[in-house]
Amino acid sequence: MATLTTKREAPINNDNLSGDEDRVERPAPKAKRSRKGPAKSRAEVDLEKLVFGGGDEKDLGSDIFSKIGQEVSAFMDTGSEASDPETDAEVDSASDEEDEDNDDEEEEEEDDEPNKDDSLFFVDTVRDEDMAHSESDSDAEEGSESEEEVLEQEGESTGPKAAWVDDDMQSAQVALKAQSRSRKLRETQSDNLVSGDIYEERLRQQFQKIHAVPQWAADAQASHDLGEDDGIGGDLLKTTKSLLSKSSTVLQPTRIDTVRVRNANHVAPSQSAVLSIHFHPTSNVLLTAGLDKTLRLFEVDGKENHKIQSIYFKDLSVTTAQFIRGGQEVVVSGRRGYYYSVDVEQGSVNRINGIPGHKMPSLEFMRGNINGDRLAVMSNGGQIHLLSARTKQFIHTLPMNGVVRDISFTADGNYLWSTGLDNEVYQWDLRQNRCLSRWHDSTAFRPTCLGLSQDGSYYASGDNSGVVNIYDTNSVIAGKAASDSSMFNVKPFKSVNNLTTSIRGVKFNHSSEILGIFSRHKADQLKLVHLPTGSVFANWPSMSSHLGNVQCIDFSPQSGFMAVGNDSGKALLYRLPHYQGY
Repeated sequence: MATLTTKREAPINNDNLSGDEDRVERPAPKAKRSRKGPAKSRAEVDLEKLVFGGGDEKDLGSDIFSKIGQEVSAFMDTGSEASDPETDAEVDSASDEEDEDNDDEEEEEEDDEPNKDDSLFFVDTVRDEDMAHSESDSDAEEGSESEEEVLEQEGESTGPKAAWVDDDMQSAQVALKAQSRSRKLRETQSDNLVSGDIYEERLRQQFQKIHAVPQWAADAQASHDLGEDDGIGGDLLKTTKSLLSKSSTVLQPTRIDTVRVRNANHVAPSQSAVLSIHFHPTSNVLLTAGLDKTLRLFEVDGKENHKIQSIYFKDLSVTTAQFIRGGQEVVVSGRRGYYYSVDVEQGSVNRINGIPGHKMPSLEFMRGNINGDRLAVMSNGGQIHLLSARTKQFIHTLPMNGVVRDISFTADGNYLWSTGLDNEVYQWDLRQNRCLSRWHDSTAFRPTCLGLSQDGSYYASGDNSGVVNIYDTNSVIAGKAASDSSMFNVKPFKSVNNLTTSIRGVKFNHSSEILGIFSRHKADQLKLVHLPTGSVFANWPSMSSHLGNVQCIDFSPQSGFMAVGNDSGKALLYRLPHYQGY
């Protein structure tokens, strides 16, 4: 086992040492430090006296600040001289050695002179090199500003710098042919792969093309460019008028605003095509009916559209359903010799077996009126049978020379207009059950439908070739007065040729400012015509409307809503913001 030994040095015997040269002096014992911490230097003592009081404060303050002035002047004198890297290095090394010596001296003894202590404060000064750098930076900024001014004079806008730039936008590749929505961004047919920043720029251009800059924004920008900017708000803050502009009382002929809201029958859609759609004259109620043998009533608010009631007719496919007698009753008919009457207030349903004294296999072409007391049924032989809307009893038959194609009541229910295949239009007085006037239209080809405006100023007729002729009733009165016989000719003031298939129906709104025309044979065959100009609204329906095959349309009592029934069993509902009411 290994052992650990220690070697002890022999003690030095001072008696054996003689002479001053051989004498070994022991180091003086170090002073024991107080438990209170190291002794304070003269500078610390002076600082405490200056801050907390005591002693001659004037002499202390003058000594300290005189020392600072001496150091600053010495620093400025050395900084003004040209600097050499080698001499700077030597000076730094020498200063380091002096600092070490000073530290050793501070540990061994206290210095009585205050100017040898470290400075209690420092002064931040700028050297010549820093001044040179700052001057070069300012020159560069002035150069950049001059470049920006030159670009602005040349018409190029530098614009604000982006707060963040995505580096991956340059390397990203977007295939424009991958999706149908991005194909419209191509400049040529072969254009496919583009970088991310180019794709972003084309999207921005496409958005600006669809959503043009508003006129107020363009005017504000123009005034700002001309130096006419009147500050934030401009004239907006100089008036107490309402900030929101109210809709104009006159509908503009070039554009109509429509807002698609939830379908009127989204709670209970039809299982087949919606062939009839009608608004209640006084309540927010809409009825729908079709070949699924069901009549449905909905409360229209544009948001929920709750279902009120549904009635199923097991033996009748409904082709016509409408409110009569001020909305108290609904008559439902189809391709059968009978029809149904539904009391809206009591909820009762009555079946009525045809027309007394007339055997008709089909009552699908039945027309009623909200305000009148008549029901009219078209027959195949050119006859129009009139019934009492209250008692459902037969009243009279109105004869025509040709096959009747469509009929329409006036708003008060006192007159009835009819048209036939022979291009003749009849005006009937229901109070006397006689024909008031009859005229010929040489511009129509096999008329299919007829519509009257509620104010009686217009009437429209659609034909088999897709043309809708719009007439002014004043021309009818003038033609009748100028003709010597009971038969005269009337020409339309506007012919609408936007549809190419047979016209199924025409419908005026309550103010006679909008005429809706539609065809069932092709999808999205619906147009809205402005009156009295006769121009078709070009902005609606658009390619994204997706109306389907339109079967029927109707306007609410104050034209606040427009309902469209299609072959998919949906009752599309649109809000017309121009009209504030329901």
